[in-house]
Amino acid sequence: MSTERATGSQAGSLRDRLRFAGLDEAQCELLRQNRHILSQPLKSALRDLFQRLQTSPDAARAFTSERQYDRLHDLLSSHWDVLTDARFDALYAERVKVLSDSESRMGLDPRWHVAGHAVVLEHLVTSALTENTGSGLLPSSRRRQREVTDLVAALVRLVMVDVEIAVSLRFNELRLKHHRDLAAQREHDRAEFEDIFRPVVDGLASGDLTVRTAADVPEAYADLAGRMNEALEHLQTAFLSSEEKLAFVREATGRMAETARGYAGRAEGQSGALDETSRALQDLTTSVRESAGQSRRAEATVAATRGSVEASGHVVGQAISAMADIEASAEQIGHIIGAIDEIAFQTNLLALNAGIEAARAGDSGRGFAVVAQEVRALAQRSADAAREIKTLVATTKNQVSAGVDMVAKTQGAIADIVLQVGDISGTVSDIAARTDRQASELAGIAGTVADLGSDIGNTAVIARQSSEGTDDLHKVILELGATIREFHIERQTRAPKAPAGRVQLSTHREQGTPGPAAPMTDLSDDADLDFGFTAHIAGLVG
Repeated sequence: MSTERATGSQAGSLRDRLRFAGLDEAQCELLRQNRHILSQPLKSALRDLFQRLQTSPDAARAFTSERQYDRLHDLLSSHWDVLTDARFDALYAERVKVLSDSESRMGLDPRWHVAGHAVVLEHLVTSALTENTGSGLLPSSRRRQREVTDLVAALVRLVMVDVEIAVSLRFNELRLKHHRDLAAQREHDRAEFEDIFRPVVDGLASGDLTVRTAADVPEAYADLAGRMNEALEHLQTAFLSSEEKLAFVREATGRMAETARGYAGRAEGQSGALDETSRALQDLTTSVRESAGQSRRAEATVAATRGSVEASGHVVGQAISAMADIEASAEQIGHIIGAIDEIAFQTNLLALNAGIEAARAGDSGRGFAVVAQEVRALAQRSADAAREIKTLVATTKNQVSAGVDMVAKTQGAIADIVLQVGDISGTVSDIAARTDRQASELAGIAGTVADLGSDIGNTAVIARQSSEGTDDLHKVILELGATIREFHIERQTRAPKAPAGRVQLSTHREQGTPGPAAPMTDLSDDADLDFGFTAHIAGLVG
């Protein structure tokens, strides 16, 4: 299926060429109808062509004998005979391929092929135009003139398509030859390069730094070979110098490792001491915080006591006020008793007056006298009761006055207590605040000490790692010294030189200095010059 698709694609490429050139089936049929009038001009054109090839110095160089002329003449005759048939079939493909291969083997440049087609085309077109104006073969009519014009156009298109196909075949052959030449050149360059530099590479692979490239290398590789020898000289010198430096570094790393181990031990001891200090500070901070808490609780208790004392002072004040009210009430009771005593006196006087008046009345006032007597007795009892109450009120007033004095003294004492409790509360509050600040400062100090202990612990770890790294470096240096000693260098005849810088081979050559042949460019990706028809031709020829 894929082969059929490829063949169809190639045939399509040929049809595209013919369509682009305008050479359709009608024009091909026109060429076949007029083929009989082209045979004689074709023979004349080939004679003219070969006369020019034989007389041109440039073209004659491609021919070594008359037989080659005859061979090419036969090939061109056969080719033009098939070409003027305008069928573009397998026979045409075979003739095109054979002609192209023969010209390639002869070394005939493609420009002679193009020039030859131009000569033949000139004869064919001239013959067609001459026949149009002649008297026997072609009638001079407008229709025939159009046919001749179409014939000339078909001839031009036919020749141009054939030239393009032939040139594409030659270009493809030249490209393949160029690829073969490039491959051969690359193989030759690779073999030459390997012969020059293989001993040095093998010596480097085996650790031998004494191998050098030969002095009589081709000029293209002379600069690279010299630079490689120079690089090997520098490398050997660097190896000789590195042995002494490695010995010094080995001793230095040994001392560094011992110092790092001692520093790591001291750092670990300091880290442990700081850890213990940090724990002690944390315990002290906890104790101070507990003391601060107790101070805060004592402050709250003192504040509560102060409140209670102040409340007691208020109660005492209220008691003093109540006693003052009682004293005022006693005063009023005294006034009331005075009034009662006055009333009793007036009642007694009235009763006396009433008795006198009753005595004057005789028997008719005897009952009223009895009433007056009873009123006098009642007034007397009221006066006695009033005197007793007055005495009790006076006694109570004296007692209340004494209580007021005592309560006033108590209020003063409570006020003093309130002031003292306030002072105690302020002192306890200051103690609690200072204790809190001290606890915070101790916590900060404890955190700082803990961080310092952690840093020193990390430093100890780093010192330990540094010690281990220095030990590893010491081992690596020992192994490096052993590795350097594995290389074969000229220790007996060479003295260590000053260490040279790194050798860098220049990738640029001085102008005019020949270098090794550059890798040939692979032209396999170039555009296909035969537009797919070459493969079709090769397939038809088989």
